[in-house]
Amino acid sequence: MTTFAVKFLGCKVSQADAMLARQRLLESGHEEVSEPEAELHVVNTCCITREAEAKSRQSVRRSLRKGSQKGSQRRVVVSGCAANLDATQFAEIDERVTTLVGTADDVAVEAAQEAGPGCVDVDSAVGAADISRSRTRGFVKVQDGCDCHCSYCIIPSVRGSARSRPSSAVLKEVRRRVAQGQPEMVMTGISVGDYRDPERGLELGELMQEVAGISGVERVRLSSVEVIHVRDTLLDALEQDPRVCPHLHVPMQSGDDGVLAAMGRHYDATEYLRAVERLRERVPHVNVTTDVIVGYPTEDAAAFQRTLDLVRRCAITKVHTFSFSPRPGTGADRYGDPVPPDEKKRRSREMRGLSEVLGRHHRAAKLDQVEQVLVDKVAETQVSGYSRDYTRHYLPAQSARAGELVGAHATELYSDGLAALPLPLAQ
Repeated sequence: MTTFAVKFLGCKVSQADAMLARQRLLESGHEEVSEPEAELHVVNTCCITREAEAKSRQSVRRSLRKGSQKGSQRRVVVSGCAANLDATQFAEIDERVTTLVGTADDVAVEAAQEAGPGCVDVDSAVGAADISRSRTRGFVKVQDGCDCHCSYCIIPSVRGSARSRPSSAVLKEVRRRVAQGQPEMVMTGISVGDYRDPERGLELGELMQEVAGISGVERVRLSSVEVIHVRDTLLDALEQDPRVCPHLHVPMQSGDDGVLAAMGRHYDATEYLRAVERLRERVPHVNVTTDVIVGYPTEDAAAFQRTLDLVRRCAITKVHTFSFSPRPGTGADRYGDPVPPDEKKRRSREMRGLSEVLGRHHRAAKLDQVEQVLVDKVAETQVSGYSRDYTRHYLPAQSARAGELVGAHATELYSDGLAALPLPLAQ
């Protein structure tokens, strides 16, 4: 038996892949312990930017140092996107590092083999670990890979082409997660809107409705969806089933047609705006958040202003802002990096400022309203959780338990949410 700990860097798909390795290790009879005590660390890496790669290497070194401080010869297994992109950058760190390359399923099996034979009762190990690490939300990977090949993105090179998981496997995982006490499911993938069930031909919205129909599932969310994938079946799910949460994270990246074309995006600014308007016509209370890249090589001051304008017109409530970083192996690398770092920082500050204003406006409209909140954080001073549209509410200490659905009467604006008083939910 080997003691182990698992950690991840990057997106929700990386988290889902790391949890798959964790599950395989538990099923093989190994014991999950706190990070400082583990004999084996599994680090699922990220390569979305060069900074993410650097942080992945730092995480591996940190794991090795912690093992040395405990006087043990800790082993580190490295997996994920950065490992698939360049395995040697990790293998060269230390002889105790093993790099696993391949799909999440293959890597999970190899990680269990790397740990060696286990000798504990598997059912007891799985049960104890699931209880100790229970979360209110379960991230369910339904799709992997991407066929878009945006000019700034390296992910298709490390994840491969788009492919969908059979609905039977997805529904089986959801039932397992419900049994572990997770009432909210988040459908995730690299290009999750590409989902098409290989068994029955279900589209993403249809799959979400089937997930919502499983006993014990209180909510179903999406991690992110491209605007070209906001299809009728997804709108139907949002409009018809109250358990499908009215929050969509729809990456914009730019509001300028020239920049979007250079990025290799499959829409223009008008198409993005019309899709959001259509979404709001069908689901008036939907909350739309987005990603924006500032400082793309072809983005001048006017192009950036058009992005700000599109964010305003779409009433985006949260903008995740990223500064362009050239990646070898991507189409955008040929442009170089002509926008000065200080200008990227200035544009980022302006975009974040607009995001804060729009987010505050969205939250202010909720004052004196009562919403259903699923509590996911419990502390001595307060508890908190998200409403269906992904607005965080903060409630008094000891007013609810983790995983509990409560009514929340919003009373005051916070910088990142709303203060609220608990109310019983209507039966």
